[in-house]
Amino acid sequence: MPEPMIHFRSLAVGLLALAMHQAHAQGSVTMTAGFAEICQGVLYDSGNAGGGGYDNNEDLTVTLCPDQPGAVMSIHFIVFDLDQSGASGTWDNLSIYDGEDTDGTFLGSYTGSELQGLVVNATLFNPTGCLTLRFISNAIGTGNFTASIACYVPCVPPTAAASMSLPSPARICPGGSVQFDGSASTPGPGQMLTSYAWHLGPTTVVTSTEPTLDHVFDAPGSYPIGLVATDANGCASTNSVDLVVQVSTAPEFTLTTSDTVACVGGMIALDAGVQSVPWAANTVEYGDGIALPDDVGVPFVSQLLVTGLEPGASVGSVDDIAAVCVDMEHSFMGDLVLQVICPNGSEVTLHQQGGGGTYVGGAYDGDTSAEPTPGECWHYCWSPAATNGTWAENAVIPNSTQPGGTPPGTALNPGTYESVGNWSPLVGCPLNGLWQFRAIDLWAADNGFLCAWQLEFDPDIAGGMAGFAPIYGPGCDSTYWSGADLTPTDAWCNSAMVSPTMAGEQPFTFTAINDFGCTFDSTIMVTVLEAAHPYCISLGVEDTAPGALRAYPVPARDLLRVEHDGPLTGHALFDAQGRSLRSGGPSSAPGPLEVDLRGLPAGLYLLRVGTANGATTLQVTKE
Repeated sequence: MPEPMIHFRSLAVGLLALAMHQAHAQGSVTMTAGFAEICQGVLYDSGNAGGGGYDNNEDLTVTLCPDQPGAVMSIHFIVFDLDQSGASGTWDNLSIYDGEDTDGTFLGSYTGSELQGLVVNATLFNPTGCLTLRFISNAIGTGNFTASIACYVPCVPPTAAASMSLPSPARICPGGSVQFDGSASTPGPGQMLTSYAWHLGPTTVVTSTEPTLDHVFDAPGSYPIGLVATDANGCASTNSVDLVVQVSTAPEFTLTTSDTVACVGGMIALDAGVQSVPWAANTVEYGDGIALPDDVGVPFVSQLLVTGLEPGASVGSVDDIAAVCVDMEHSFMGDLVLQVICPNGSEVTLHQQGGGGTYVGGAYDGDTSAEPTPGECWHYCWSPAATNGTWAENAVIPNSTQPGGTPPGTALNPGTYESVGNWSPLVGCPLNGLWQFRAIDLWAADNGFLCAWQLEFDPDIAGGMAGFAPIYGPGCDSTYWSGADLTPTDAWCNSAMVSPTMAGEQPFTFTAINDFGCTFDSTIMVTVLEAAHPYCISLGVEDTAPGALRAYPVPARDLLRVEHDGPLTGHALFDAQGRSLRSGGPSSAPGPLEVDLRGLPAGLYLLRVGTANGATTLQVTKE
């Protein structure tokens, strides 16, 4: 069986909002204009403002560019009603390109009412900010379309800066609190900060108008901390804040005693073990998912902080990246640009549009951006080793899709696919650090959800890394027994002897303190009987260390059998009140000792067995 890949799942999600400022140039443009620099106005079909609509047999192209440096075009289709007479594939249609001519990235071709009410923006990948539109009509039937034109200048984002009350990674106990301070964050020129959104792990976001926050962490785990500072114009910071809080896991205790019933004046031995429970970085899930916003052209970024690998380790070849995987759903594959970004800023484009209306996962296509409803996330991967094509290529290949979603649509099969971009930019990337998954939605009206994403490194470079594991030291200041009449018997205080001086139920507690400063304990109860108790008199209070005895079945019904390796000096059966019920003398006969339980009511009994090494008490349950 091949060695499993090492998975790192995303621990924090941040939305990097991009605020916009509207520009002021205005006017009107028709499809016959060919080219226009405009920042506010209306786009008409060839029929112009009279509403007469376009003519048959048109083939018109217009390029709209912003008249301000650094601005981008945005077109909102107020009316879109194209004729669909004739054979399918020859209907009147409008094609849109992300650039200053038809060599720009093809954003799609639309007919009928497909663009009615929708907004189209130039994307982040288009340095010109222009959009080019080509309209073609056939010889049968006409229609009309009108769109409002806007021009926006991206804002200068603030810079988020944060500190916390403990050094990073802050190591705390469950229920502990950490104080965060974002007052060192700075706004863009001429602006002031109005809100601070603290991303505290995978699903918790606390937003405040104040730059400071106290937060209690109840559950064990590793929590990457992010801060998004926003100014009065809604412009949000896009830089990373790399703080981590680790909350200790509870250990596993193993407590044993030579007997659970003792006599005053006798001796019982206590022993304990404590096993640290690691927290693995590959176990974070997002339940129903984090909504991928339908903010056209605005990136959504999910961050994953990888720690604990060999210091200085880096990607030596593309084969070191086994896969990048997502659990997600989206109702329109053609909307999306998906990328992975390594800690040094290098990126690989996993999917860039294409695939049209093919669903990703079991998408829910009846919701709105204002009230998004999660569909069913399916598992998809991209790998340098894949040879079966990209998402977009598989969207049109028979048997690469299946029915799915609500309402039912054509959905891409889960599986591993080729990326659109080459993986070579990731060579040289450090393994430790902040990795990012970025999703950009290029069209309005369709949205989706991200349930999880993960990195899979080759195990030869990643090893068996876990997130963290608390340490329990060997000394008595880290682990120890406590209770009445107790004496430690080893230098690490993991073992102790008890010589009871008082009858009753006696608790004995083992305590462990880890390097997080967290204290955990576990308690074992011992029943101590008076020395004059019939149970204690029957075979004395000599050494009670367990011999090689094995009792079965558990629970017993008619006969209890006790396997032994040597001769027995006698046995006695007592009820819970210490009354002697049955007994037997010495025996050296081979085979198990048989104790007759017939006629006794169901319940708990004590069987005292004498061996060459002393007497041992067994608890017996009769059903």
